[in-house]
Order: sequence, then structure tokens, then C-alpha cells
Amino acid sequence: MTSILDMKAGPPDYWAEISNFFLPLKYLITNDRFDSMVRDIDLFYLINGVFWIFVALSCGYYAFQRLFQFFLKSSSMKHFQRRLFARVIWNIAFYAASCLFLHFYNEFMILPQLMKNQGRYSLFYSSDNLIFYRSHQAEKFQFYSIFIITFYLHGAWLDFKDADFLEVGSKGLYLLSLVAIDVYRYENYFVGLNLTVGLYSILTEVLALLVLPSTNSHRIIYQVFLGLRIMVWAYVFVNLLPFKYFIPTLFAKNFKLPLNVPIWLWYGLSIWNSPVLQYFYHQIYHTAPSDCSGEGSAAKCILVKDTSEFRHYKTLKKAYLEVKLAHIRTTSNSLPSETSSASAKTFQAIKCVMMLKRKLKRIREGRGHEPEDDNDDQAVDT
Repeated sequence: MTSILDMKAGPPDYWAEISNFFLPLKYLITNDRFDSMVRDIDLFYLINGVFWIFVALSCGYYAFQRLFQFFLKSSSMKHFQRRLFARVIWNIAFYAASCLFLHFYNEFMILPQLMKNQGRYSLFYSSDNLIFYRSHQAEKFQFYSIFIITFYLHGAWLDFKDADFLEVGSKGLYLLSLVAIDVYRYENYFVGLNLTVGLYSILTEVLALLVLPSTNSHRIIYQVFLGLRIMVWAYVFVNLLPFKYFIPTLFAKNFKLPLNVPIWLWYGLSIWNSPVLQYFYHQIYHTAPSDCSGEGSAAKCILVKDTSEFRHYKTLKKAYLEVKLAHIRTTSNSLPSETSSASAKTFQAIKCVMMLKRKLKRIREGRGHEPEDDNDDQAVDT
């Protein structure tokens, strides 16, 4: 049986040219010096590695976010959208890099081993499954898996700071699933699952990136993007993941409870947080344009997630509108009393002017010394 690493005769095609561009990555993956470098990994090394990678990701993300906010100051983007824009770019960069690495690792390291066991794939309980292929280079597998696990840990921490507890629970369960896969050394399972989830995450982040800086005048484009995301979500979470990974995990020959529990809980939470259910949630609870980040658009509300800055902005805007409404009501209630008092003052002023005119007229006529006339005038005025 020929290996996928065998060279083909004739001129190389375009895909071969692209693969040649990543030959340094192939050298890094298949190099024996790299194997000797990661050979002495133990539990203390892994815990220490998670801690320092988490610190490095936190510092790098903070600097990356501040840099993007500095460049976006002169843009028309709202203030509460800038940090979300930076995080979307950050996620796209990591998912793209990890998917690129996992693809070539799968092609150069895993597939040559799996091709020796072709024909053994089955969903029945009594069979072995190729996704449960155990790594023969556990140190190398743990070396790159620790970066992906720590990235999801850092993402869960960022969602916790934004009070997005549904995403925290989803990332936490997925993180526990990856830890269980890492413990059992299911290398093909780990690579395939992260490739699928990573590609889907790239699509969702790119759609959010396209929708985020635009206005609500492009509602048709938003609906097209939402339809694309729903179709891809249905393919990944209804057709691909259950039949390729989750059901074989449930009916595997060696049933693993620490793997089945978190991965099925994560799948159930992913169904609960699906774009379809988010659409119904928007229609029921987001009755006003200010209730969500979509500003009245269901598609934009689903494609762009809420942040703590947006919720703070929404609270301030609501408080401002309530204060303005209360001021209008107070002004409208005090308007009749002010009008009546102004009318009374005007009447008194006119009355005084009329009395002064009468007195001036009497003085001119020489009758200002007759008291009875004054009394008559006062009687007439009253």
C-alpha cells in the first residue's frame, strides 16, 4: 500500500505547490530533535505549562486589544464594539493557525498510521474505531494539545468577565472533553474534533466581523449570513459530529465515562445555544431595538454576541430615557399652574394701569380733590 507521502510523477499541481510552501512546518512536525525536546514531559510540566501559556495569552490579548482600540479611535465604530472587534480578530487568528497546524499534523503524522488500519471503521459495539487511534508519540501530542486546551480556558475566562455564563459553560465542558481525550491519548479524535470545531468557529467569527461595523441598512445581507450560519451549524452539529464522533464514543468497545459525560453535555448545550433557538429567543424577549446588540435586527443579534460594554451602554441609555421622560412629565404637569398665575398677574397689571389712567384724567379735569368720586371709581372697579 502506497503512503500519502510518496511523490507523484509529473509536474506538481497547485495543491502540491501550496504544500511545498509549508515544508518547514512538516520538518518541525517530523523532526527527531523535536521528539527529544518533549520526551520528558510530566504532570508538573503540564500544569506549569498551562499556567504560563495562560499568562502569555492574557498579556498578548491585552496588548492586542489595546492596539486595536488605538487604531479604531478615529473610526465610526461605537466604543462598546471595539473590544469585541479585537476579540473576533484574535479568535480568527488562533483558529486559523491551529487548524493549519492540525491539518498538516494529521497529513504527515496520523494518516500514514491510519492507512494501515483501513476497513476497521464501524459503529457497532464490538468493533474498534479509527477515531480512537492512540498516539505513539504521547509527548508530542501533549505538547501541542496543551496550547489548544489553554486557549479555550482563556476564552472561558474572557466570557466569565463578560458575564456570558452560557458560553462559559460550553467552553468549560468542551475543555473537559479535550482533557479526557488527551488523557486517553486519542490523537485522531483530538485532531479531527478540533479541526471541525475550529473551521466552524472561523466561519462564525468571520460573519460576525463582516456584520459588526455595518449599520442596519443591510438587513438582507444579515439574513443571508444568518442562513449560511444555520446551514453550516446544522451540517456540523446534526450530521457530522454526532455520527462521526459522539455515537461511536457512546458505543465504543471500551466505554469511557469521563469522556462521554462532558462531551454529551457539551453537545446538548450546543443544541440549546443553536442559532435556531437564539432566533426564537430574540423574537420573544427582544421586543425593543435597544434590548439587543442587533438594534432590532434578529440576524445581527444572533451573529454578534453581547458584551459587558454593550449591556452597560444599554443600561445608561435606558436610565437617560427614563430621566428625560420624567422631566417631560414634570414640565407638563406644572404648565397649567404657571399659565394661571401668569394670567392673574397680567390682569392685576392691566387693572393698575386703568386706575392710573383714571386718576391722571381727574387731575387734568381738576376733580382730583373730590373724595366721593374716588369712592365711586373704587366701587366701579370692584
